[in-house]
Amino acid sequence: MKVFYLHRKEDESGISGTGRIAQGIVFDNGKVALTWLSAHPTVTVYDNLGEVRAIHGHSGKTEVQMELDWKRAYNEIAEVARTVDLAQIIADKLPEGSECKSMLVPPAAKS
Repeated sequence: MKVFYLHRKEDESGISGTGRIAQGIVFDNGKVALTWLSAHPTVTVYDNLGEVRAIHGHSGKTEVQMELDWKRAYNEIAEVARTVDLAQIIADKLPEGSECKSMLVPPAAKS
């Protein structure tokens, strides 16, 4: 799932206002649920994000702003971090016989 907001730059109708006016979710199958951040927080389901843009975009006066998926980003970074040995990378850049290098890399791991 992906979270997004509708951000309205100009309110033609004077009903929904400007700024963040709605919050939505794009499901993995492409369907979209949208709720209004107003006194009337109805929820509507759309077939896709294109429909939301076509209906609520107001010729570019309202745009879809996707939120970063922090959990997914963290998991991707964590996966890379598990495969990296920073001490070895730093030690590889230090001169042979350096006292710093001997502190970073245990004797069994030295090449």
